[in-house]
Amino acid sequence: APKPGENLEKHLKNLRKQMFELAENLDFEEAANIRDEIKRLEDVDLEIGINPFIRQHHLENITEPSSSKKGLSKISRSKAGAAGTRVVRGKVVRK
Repeated sequence: APKPGENLEKHLKNLRKQMFELAENLDFEEAANIRDEIKRLEDVDLEIGINPFIRQHHLENITEPSSSKKGLSKISRSKAGAAGTRVVRGKVVRK
């Protein structure tokens, strides 16, 4: 029986092969598009691995192309232990 994610691994392997072939043929723009697609698929796979019950709109936020690194930061994350913070009466406070 195939393992979970095996089809994705095969698809990513084929995309990487295609990306390198395009780069060898000096088609860098298309190679970059494939690179971005690989990154998007890996990000979605990572989020599904972390939270199998993630809602579709969270995945759409991750997969939206953007000029800045918004991707994973749209999902709430704990601030506890972040550099330059401390906890006072159960609340995270910047130093």
